[in-house]
Amino acid sequence: MRPLSSALLVLAVLYASLVALPAAAQNDGGNPYEGRVGVADQSAASRDQGLREALAQVVGRVSGVDALGSAAPVLGRAAQYVQQYGFTQEPGGALQLVARFDKTAVDAQLRALGLPVWGYASAPAEELKLSVSGLRGSADYARVLSTLRAVPGVKAVAVQGAEADRLQLGVRAEGGSARLAAALAGGRVLVADGAAPLAAGTLNLRLAR
Repeated sequence: MRPLSSALLVLAVLYASLVALPAAAQNDGGNPYEGRVGVADQSAASRDQGLREALAQVVGRVSGVDALGSAAPVLGRAAQYVQQYGFTQEPGGALQLVARFDKTAVDAQLRALGLPVWGYASAPAEELKLSVSGLRGSADYARVLSTLRAVPGVKAVAVQGAEADRLQLGVRAEGGSARLAAALAGGRVLVADGAAPLAAGTLNLRLAR
């Protein structure tokens, strides 16, 4: 694996300081209100269960709460909030349901339950350190940065350093590391890196391939 060079780090810093696209344009990680779950088949029963699980992903991402507990009433009405859904075959042959939910309706239901929602009842912003491994070049760096900037509640992302295939970032996010981890859960770009030791105030992630 080719390490990140000092020249690449300079490029990364310049990219961070000069590029400020809207979150919607940078959302390489996908729509926060879209969920993807494995299903057994395309039957009505599998579809309904898949919609509930997909909405649970969305709730965890935009609210940072245990969807199966606090937001259970919302999940029971998942079919009412879906805007569109479909089935896709993964390269390994697994069948997935992909569902996109109505942001306005979901947010309103969460607020009605007294649950936090990014941009409405937000937790205080906290400073934390992110360590992201698995980078192979400048394109990977741009992918990481755009994904983080697209997460609701992330206020700022700053490059702090790079070594080998790992990038160190300073992030200011509502709710700190726990809520950011919940927002990224289920995504297809950044996943938890359980192999790396976890220091206080640090979230270890890995770029998915």
